[in-house]
Amino acid sequence: MSSQAPLLYERVARLVETQISMGALRANDRIPSVRSMSRTAKVSVSTVVQAYVHLENIGLIEARPQSGFYVRAPSAQSLPQPRPKFTRSKRPVSVATEVLDTCREALTRKDVVPLNGAFTSPTLYPNQRLNNLMREVLRDHPMNAGECLLPPGLEELRRQIAKRMALGGAPVDPSHVVITGGTMDAITLSLQVLCRPGDTVLVESPTYFGLLQAIEHLSLRVVEVPNVPGHGIDVEGIRSIARTAKIAAAVLMPNFNNPTGSLTSDEAKREIVEVLSTLDVPIIEDDIYGDLHYGSSRPTSLRAFDEAGLVISCGSVSKTIALGYRIGWAVSPQFHAEIARAKFFSSVACPTLQQLVLARYYASGGYDRYLRKVRSALAANSQQFIEAIARYFPNGTRAARAAGGVVLWIELPQNVDGTELFRTALASRIGIAPGIVFSAKADYRNFIRVSCGLPWTTTLERALEKLGKLVTEMAKH
Repeated sequence: MSSQAPLLYERVARLVETQISMGALRANDRIPSVRSMSRTAKVSVSTVVQAYVHLENIGLIEARPQSGFYVRAPSAQSLPQPRPKFTRSKRPVSVATEVLDTCREALTRKDVVPLNGAFTSPTLYPNQRLNNLMREVLRDHPMNAGECLLPPGLEELRRQIAKRMALGGAPVDPSHVVITGGTMDAITLSLQVLCRPGDTVLVESPTYFGLLQAIEHLSLRVVEVPNVPGHGIDVEGIRSIARTAKIAAAVLMPNFNNPTGSLTSDEAKREIVEVLSTLDVPIIEDDIYGDLHYGSSRPTSLRAFDEAGLVISCGSVSKTIALGYRIGWAVSPQFHAEIARAKFFSSVACPTLQQLVLARYYASGGYDRYLRKVRSALAANSQQFIEAIARYFPNGTRAARAAGGVVLWIELPQNVDGTELFRTALASRIGIAPGIVFSAKADYRNFIRVSCGLPWTTTLERALEKLGKLVTEMAKH
């Protein structure tokens, strides 16, 4: 009899665990009494006690004096990291397009709590400083509306960007900097230079949905390598793909992947550049979030490990200084002339006024002091979001610990459809991004991405509480 007891108590424990993971039992819910569970599971009282002690030991439930056993409320520390998906694919599928149309529409709505964006709150931008500098520029360049700064763009701005990039461990010749209309413009131009229709591009999974759409628009194929929450790009995955697939280019986000927020280690960055450079595969580095680290120093750029000149670093001011300015850059010692040519033929030039203002802003000093304030606010916001998710979402929820950036990657209980949650939340005037748009195969069906770039308010907390309730209801069914 005693040899069978462990099997019996494990069966009872699994019964309770399943109810918790499915959302039938929520945090702080009282679980069935020992005698009630004894009758339900048709086991002895001592077996139920043994099961409950086991669940208490692993942190799922807690005993409350003279009250019984309750589902333990998860803490931010107890939320595990989302699980990576080790899959490969050939090209984006159409399922994401229909959802993306709704996602874009939601971003334009003013009546929605904007947890669906991936940007720093405009209230954190140096708005007054930029406005003052714009007045100076308008005074000094009254004919700026008639000035067209052809690619590669304003020389002083390129010089300031080169100075900033040196902080990422990669000194830059200003002549190798091409001003673009944001990071995606830089990436798309680079893909046009490096690839031809039908070529295969290496990307991360998950990755920014705008990149997947650009790749599809250019008639390119993709192969995916996992980005592991908390660790970053899977180097062994890249080694494996490099052995079996002919790759025209790679587009990687080693510094705070969107949506996982993961930071790839310097050792892994060095190996990635080494593996791909050996095969003469150019790397387009999306470093848009590099300045928004939560740690003590800016993470290293892939260019710091690039001896062959095959890394094209792309970035912009959209996440740090001014979302609406739409000014970015592509930096490459080998491909800058081709990128500048592609920029001219695709859209001629970038706005003159914004380039003049940004050049003065960088040169005037104070950017690093401003960044420290922004990074501190984002790190605090991220922590408050994680704590609220732990408080309001059901057991079975996982959340990535972002090392920087402005987004959080959340894995929901397995039977919860993130796209259905997206639509239901939108009906409640809450914007989120469904997981399927971050994969070429429409993976991550039970995932969502939320923004943590907004200052913490009771409105945001109520929105997360509502989301938690919606997830709990969906998990029950």
